[in-house]
Amino acid sequence: MKFIKKYIKSTSLFLSIRKNLNNKNDRDSFIRAQLKKIQAGKLLLDAGCGNQPYREFCSHLDYKAQDFGQYSTDFKKTIGNFFEEKYKYGHLDYVGDIWDIKEQSNTFDVILCTEVFEHIPHPIETIKEFGRLLKKDGKLILTAPSNCFRHMDPYFFYSGFSDRWYEKFLVENDFKIESIITVGDYYSFLSVEMFRTAISHSIFAKLVLLPAFLYFYSKKKTAISVNTLCMGYHIVAIKI
Repeated sequence: MKFIKKYIKSTSLFLSIRKNLNNKNDRDSFIRAQLKKIQAGKLLLDAGCGNQPYREFCSHLDYKAQDFGQYSTDFKKTIGNFFEEKYKYGHLDYVGDIWDIKEQSNTFDVILCTEVFEHIPHPIETIKEFGRLLKKDGKLILTAPSNCFRHMDPYFFYSGFSDRWYEKFLVENDFKIESIITVGDYYSFLSVEMFRTAISHSIFAKLVLLPAFLYFYSKKKTAISVNTLCMGYHIVAIKI
């Protein structure tokens, strides 16, 4: 009985650590909070929507989905492979390139774009297209990595974008940045990679990497560690 209780506790601890290491949880909380703020009835475009994970939180909005709809499964295998099963899309209102959406200018009140920019060969043109499609004072809710591994191959073109990239190209294309929130830092990035390597390799790797993982996992975030490296950014910008 004691062994069982110890196992349950250790498993719960493992799941808790794994949850803390997954920045998707922070992203989901950010997106849900932003969507909740939007006035009912507003027209929202989920650009590069994929399997539309946030559609359920847009029931108070006029939700439209856009994607090119061609991804199926990863061509190249990677450590901790992302998508081993066939990818599933929901209903798409617009099918085609995200930098050339067939809709009139000044149409949408809100554009939501989450974890898409690393998969776009023309990200600057996409920012311009968002500016064209949004009404004046329309809102862009955007998330993207600053550092990430290959995934959704062959549609993987960038490993990430810095905050300076957004500050330059959003402002140049008539957006006012309301907020840029960093996700993770140098220490959390290293702890995630220690964890990823340990669980995908042998027991020897797990034993060797455990002390380093615990060291980086326990480190506190600082301005220097954030400036050194982070996992991504959550951004809100307004069309001016």
